[in-house]
Amino acid sequence: MSPSFDISVSHPNLSLDAEGSAETTFTVTNLTGETQQLEAKLATLNPQHKSWLQIDGDLSQELAANGSHQYLVKVEVPTDKFKGRFDFRLEIYSALTPQQKLAQGPKVVVEVKPASQSSSPPSPTSSKKSTAPTNPNKPSSSWLKILVVLLLLSSLASIVALWQLKEEISQNQQQLSSLKDIAEQAQARFKQAQDAVDIANAKSNEAQEQAVAAQAKAEQAHEAAQTALSKADTVQTQANQAVSQANKAIQGIERYTDNSNGTVTDKRTQLVWLKRANCFGKRNWEEANQLVKQLKNGQCGLSDNYQAGSWRLPSKEEWQVMANRQYSYPSLSNSAGTNKWTEGRPFSRVKPNGYWSATSHRQDSTGAWLMELSEGSLQTNSKTAKYYVWPVRNY
Repeated sequence: MSPSFDISVSHPNLSLDAEGSAETTFTVTNLTGETQQLEAKLATLNPQHKSWLQIDGDLSQELAANGSHQYLVKVEVPTDKFKGRFDFRLEIYSALTPQQKLAQGPKVVVEVKPASQSSSPPSPTSSKKSTAPTNPNKPSSSWLKILVVLLLLSSLASIVALWQLKEEISQNQQQLSSLKDIAEQAQARFKQAQDAVDIANAKSNEAQEQAVAAQAKAEQAHEAAQTALSKADTVQTQANQAVSQANKAIQGIERYTDNSNGTVTDKRTQLVWLKRANCFGKRNWEEANQLVKQLKNGQCGLSDNYQAGSWRLPSKEEWQVMANRQYSYPSLSNSAGTNKWTEGRPFSRVKPNGYWSATSHRQDSTGAWLMELSEGSLQTNSKTAKYYVWPVRNY
């Protein structure tokens, strides 16, 4: 049976007393590692014999892990109705699942011996010799006794052989019962394993379906992103065309005015730019924003009486209007807007390199737009990169 329980018995062979009584004790030890709800039962081959057995105490027990419990079994046999031997054993079942047998104990043999017969008193012998005539053809009494003894011995041998055969049959039945229990347990475990495999297959199929659905959604999202990028490129192209057209429309208007206070006003946009195009050197995007916010009167050649908080970085759209792609290195016009910029007309220290804008790159907070004044094109880069800083404020 299952190695999860150990069952021992104090007296595996019982000889009844004069009243036909005896008792033995089964000790059950829980080796499963957890508390078990148990129910004890007695099993015999002959149901009549079971009526002579009784477990003293409660049949149901809660047995803790590595705990033990003793079951006292009392035997009461009507000796006037039975002579011979029979056996029984203790079986342990689950109290939660009464049909599930968990373990069975060793066999206990009960023997009821016949009472010894007292020898009959010798018959009185005659002092006289018998005068009856003897028959020479009749067997003598000694031969008759020998024949009777032989017949008795033969009968006794047959009885012993039958008893041994009965014992072998009983043992075989017990072994078959044990094999049946093992087969049932194996079948139950196989069913549990099969159920586990079915559940695993179902979960695998579900996960595969979810993966396919996720892949389809990812492909849809990719297509939507490609469409959005295409639309954004189209809008950018249209914006560049509009800026180019605007530049052409206002070519005849004087472009910049030097305010003689460290600032220059762009008449096309009414934005006021710092005259010095390189007051802070190269900075990363965060540093650039902080420096322009702190810019005030008295710094970078300013005498406009504006305090900190008035200045900012130009947006990428403001840079598009500021740059003039008719020229390169840098892409800026002179004060009149009729020719390429030269030093001091109207700006000073202009670098034909990248200048930060205040505009982040789409929804990506790690990148930002910048104006590359070498050719007047908008580009993007990480905010940790370093570019020049050119402050602007509203008029």
